[in-house]
Amino acid sequence: MKYYAYIIICGLLMCSIPGTSCLSAQSKPGFGEPGFVLPAAHRGPVNVLIDNDAGRLLSAGSDGFLEIWDTSHHAAVDRFQLSLYPIHAMALRPGKTQVGVIERDDLGTYRIAAWDYNAKKQLFTLTFRDRISYLNYSAGGTFLIAVQSGRPALLFIAAETGELLKPPDIAAPVSFAATGRSERTMITYMATGVLSYWDLESGREIRRFTVPSRMQSPLLFSNNRFLGGIDPGGLVILDAVSGAVLAREREVSQGILLSLEPESPEFICLSLAAVFRFTITNAGRLETKRRWTIPRNIPDVTGGAVTADGIALGTATGGVWLGRENGSAKPMAAREQRLIVEVAASGSSLAFLTEDHDLGVIPLDYTRLEQRRTIALEEVPYTQIAGSPDPPAEQDQFMLWQDAYTRPAPLVRTLSQNAGSSRNGRYPVEDTLLDKRSLGFPLRSASLLGDKALFLDALGNATVLSVQTGGVLFSFSSIASQDAVFLNDSHILIGRGALSGTTPFLTVNIVTGETVPLSYPASVGARVYRGAGGVPYGIAIDQSGGALKTAVIRLNTANPSHSAKLFEWEGEDIHGGIAESRGSLAAVLGGQGAFFYDPAQPKPLERSPGLPRRLIDGGAYMIAVDTDGNILWHDPDSGEIRALFHLYKDGWLLEKGGRQAVQGSVAK
Repeated sequence: MKYYAYIIICGLLMCSIPGTSCLSAQSKPGFGEPGFVLPAAHRGPVNVLIDNDAGRLLSAGSDGFLEIWDTSHHAAVDRFQLSLYPIHAMALRPGKTQVGVIERDDLGTYRIAAWDYNAKKQLFTLTFRDRISYLNYSAGGTFLIAVQSGRPALLFIAAETGELLKPPDIAAPVSFAATGRSERTMITYMATGVLSYWDLESGREIRRFTVPSRMQSPLLFSNNRFLGGIDPGGLVILDAVSGAVLAREREVSQGILLSLEPESPEFICLSLAAVFRFTITNAGRLETKRRWTIPRNIPDVTGGAVTADGIALGTATGGVWLGRENGSAKPMAAREQRLIVEVAASGSSLAFLTEDHDLGVIPLDYTRLEQRRTIALEEVPYTQIAGSPDPPAEQDQFMLWQDAYTRPAPLVRTLSQNAGSSRNGRYPVEDTLLDKRSLGFPLRSASLLGDKALFLDALGNATVLSVQTGGVLFSFSSIASQDAVFLNDSHILIGRGALSGTTPFLTVNIVTGETVPLSYPASVGARVYRGAGGVPYGIAIDQSGGALKTAVIRLNTANPSHSAKLFEWEGEDIHGGIAESRGSLAAVLGGQGAFFYDPAQPKPLERSPGLPRRLIDGGAYMIAVDTDGNILWHDPDSGEIRALFHLYKDGWLLEKGGRQAVQGSVAK
């Protein structure tokens, strides 16, 4: 096997994705069973749809989720996030419940990953610096065929292991590739206008034809006899054996070609406003068998697939519709969920903020969420929330602030510890506004401890305010500061960029102003965290051998050289999170899930439909918020999910153990 220097195969953390869980498809109720929870739809465009020939439709989108739909019941039945980044293409492995996907992150890095979607298990992931534009399985499913913008242009990847195999050496960019059933030969189409056949045992080109160039959405159909596509002149059909142009349809200038069955001479063309059903006659003529208009009430169509029940249409708004040849269309059912974006714990309460700036409070102990309880929601002008680990007696204390603009002053809200027991969701509160005039803009982070509040702004200014008076108690400035947190009543910990002569971490005495640099071999102290027992942790980023690495560090403030690296991930993650609960430390790194620290090997926390994006100490539980907008309670020893909280427009639902659920209403 030939390896390439620009390919990074992710290691321990990326291969340790948990498989079947108590809330996974194997144990959760199926459609129509008692306790079944209708999944949410995609957030954002649906980029690809595939029918698996077993009554299930698979969709993937810009939200990184794989969604499974039951076409006979017109409803979503399961969803699971494969990536934090958009999925641009997906291929189904023949005869398996496995898919290969192409994803792309914000920095332009491409990944090819393979998943068993039934077991929710990742088989492998490969990372590439060059653009990946095409992905398909070989006819027998032995390997994946991928196309990249660099050299070599064509990649063969073993379907089970991700091992790179040796493909034919093709210099020109390939737009389409498919093997014969024996996987001994391969056909390729190149946008330069070349159709080629290849012997895969020798790697030689055995036949070449000059054909129309710049064909989009190439489709091989009718037992590999014809190749269709859409070029600047419209729909064009080629004889795949000779390369000859058989037919054209200039009415179709753009769209997606879909196969009905591999043996069928018929195919579907999904254009901007209409669906065409074409066939190739025995004489090689193109005939239109049917044409129907896409209903105007369907949002912008982004993809399609042929199913046993009709034509599935993916939309730019995340929904999936099932259309029929009589022109009718019906949306597939999915429940609209409200996204919870931030949570904080204090005393006996758990407070959360939603994507539309609503604040809610529920009991920290999920077992106190009773059936039919009303949860009060209050619209607030804040985007961030923090809880005090040391609230006043018989009270819970939270701090709210805005990191996007400075008009609303930060607010400290104090509520009685029996607030979560209110049947109507309302509770008595005491609000204290802090002095916004002393704070910079924008704010990076905030921390609350007892009667003090700490803020760090984007200019590197750390400011400590009194909760009682709102006045400034202490201020300190350090260039390139990224995060700050209270260590105790008299010290703060700062993470920062390690400029010339500085260190990535620094402690500051807010009484005397004394600073103590914490030397550690890293370029950036991206995040800092104080554990429940007062132990400080940091997330550090460093570049070694040209590659960026992110690590979770247990800091030793008395002797920095004794600081210990607990986790490491190959890549840069400035948004990683840390939390400690009942002595167990967990981290979210690299968009691959959450892991408990273990000296032998990191242990994964059980996955929910979404990937974890934030962890907090919930006392008896490790609490997470996932990218699907759910709150999760994890056992801090085993990592198992004990409960999962969904928030909707018209109410809430709490899953316990996957098959028990309680629900109630919301009020504003």
